[in-house]
Amino acid sequence: EVHVWAWAFARAAPGLSADIELLDRQELERMHKFHFAPDRDRYAAAHANMRRILGGYLHRTPEKICFHVNRFGKPELDDPLHFSLSHSRSIALLAVAQGQPVGVDVEDVRPIEPEVALTHFSASELSQLSGLQGDAWLAGFYRCWTRKEAILKAEGVGLNVSLDSFDVELLADMPALLLGTRHRFSHPWKLHDVSPSSGRSEEH
Repeated sequence: EVHVWAWAFARAAPGLSADIELLDRQELERMHKFHFAPDRDRYAAAHANMRRILGGYLHRTPEKICFHVNRFGKPELDDPLHFSLSHSRSIALLAVAQGQPVGVDVEDVRPIEPEVALTHFSASELSQLSGLQGDAWLAGFYRCWTRKEAILKAEGVGLNVSLDSFDVELLADMPALLLGTRHRFSHPWKLHDVSPSSGRSEEH
């Protein structure tokens, strides 16, 4: 069982100081690395909400939750509870699962250059994309991108594994699947579409 939480970022952030108070030293350091204030605000809000939600599962106050990072930099808990956080400019997603790794990715759908797909997608995925045009191509691109990102986040490896080393289904009328891989994954991952808001592409 996987729980997926979603929330939109407010245009104004009246509770930002309360969010910042919940963050640990490493989170504050990462927050201050963002050049633009809106990016810092979204980071603080996303991580504070993540702490509040995880605190409910763990029966701890948000500021008492301690994370460690794996060798690829992914935050983890010293607990069987697994989580994955992703956010775009407008919305955040948090996936939570007990005793099993989980990954989630969310992107705001906006125009993208075809060269991005050529650089990152596999031959079979590019073949599927080649049959799409206009908005259908753009939606297919984001289905592919978010599914790949979600799998790598669940693996805990980030972009240390090449995106073109495995294949996902990206067509709208087909189920979300990991079709094949040339990389040894730790689990036979299952994919699910979630769409908490229009204009975004999300996978877990």
